[in-house]
Amino acid sequence: MLMAYLRVLEAHGWVQVPMTLNTSISFFAHGAHLLDRVQVSKGRWSHYQFDGTSWLTDAKARGDDAASLDKYLTEHFRSGGR
Repeated sequence: MLMAYLRVLEAHGWVQVPMTLNTSISFFAHGAHLLDRVQVSKGRWSHYQFDGTSWLTDAKARGDDAASLDKYLTEHFRSGGR
């Protein structure tokens, strides 16, 4: 499942954020959307935003398959902004 998410994220220009700790959670960022993160953990993806002081604790969106991630990124992160 992770490989399917990685293919979708890469196709949309998102890259993995390096982590200092060995964790099962992966975070991804996009250069044009630095206040957004996509988190992948336990077969699910979630989209979080930075509110100026911290990452919001409630996901703006989530799903459990690569197709839903692809659809979400296509609808909400077109080139040039949202």
